[in-house]
Amino acid sequence: MLKMKKVLFVIPFLMLARTSFAQSLSKTIARLPDTGQTTSYTPTFGEDNDYMINSPSYTNNSNGTIMDNVTGLMWQQVDGGEMTIENATIYCDNLILGGFSDWRLPNPIESFSILNHQNNNPAMNTTFFTASTAEYWWTNTYELNSTTKVWCTNAGGGIGNHPKSETISAGGIKRFHVRAVRDISLPTTLTNHFTDNGDGTITDNLTELVWQKTPNIQTQNWENALVYAENLSLANLSDWR
Repeated sequence: MLKMKKVLFVIPFLMLARTSFAQSLSKTIARLPDTGQTTSYTPTFGEDNDYMINSPSYTNNSNGTIMDNVTGLMWQQVDGGEMTIENATIYCDNLILGGFSDWRLPNPIESFSILNHQNNNPAMNTTFFTASTAEYWWTNTYELNSTTKVWCTNAGGGIGNHPKSETISAGGIKRFHVRAVRDISLPTTLTNHFTDNGDGTITDNLTELVWQKTPNIQTQNWENALVYAENLSLANLSDWR
């Protein structure tokens, strides 16, 4: 029997002690989906496949769009193909699909949320999202203080910042594709991204996950790190992972 999920929400009695970090942002995802990974790589409990929190769930709308039932976002089923980041932005702004015209490029968290790390090349549920020749997918976010590097998700899984010149249309040799997304519900504005709960924990108000504030800096292998997290008692909470 699998253990249930760890702390996802702030405990009410901690709220009076919290300190907020002023960093407003738009909340477009209702919940953070699981990675979809189901394979076990160690007998030590606590790895990804031992937890299934917000299992990926999609609905094919039969009009070229896919509904993510976890995040509440609607996606383009077949990506728009290879192009520069500038043309990808224009493409989404002009896209009419499924009777909707309010499409846009996803932000990095949104783009990463539809990756399925049980699969590889593409690391995506191809029952719903049509496989393509994409090696990467553009997001709408440039690297901080850069006009040449853009955050992109990887068809093999993961995310990274890449020179926008790497794509074929910009003279490179790699295939950066565009996949548009739209909001079903009006995004909410979070005044603060993070909240210091004053008890050694930090709440990420975007994902509603609670994090250990000060990391354990002791060098350890992966299995020992899993054991450490499973045995951690912090802020009167013991369901860490």
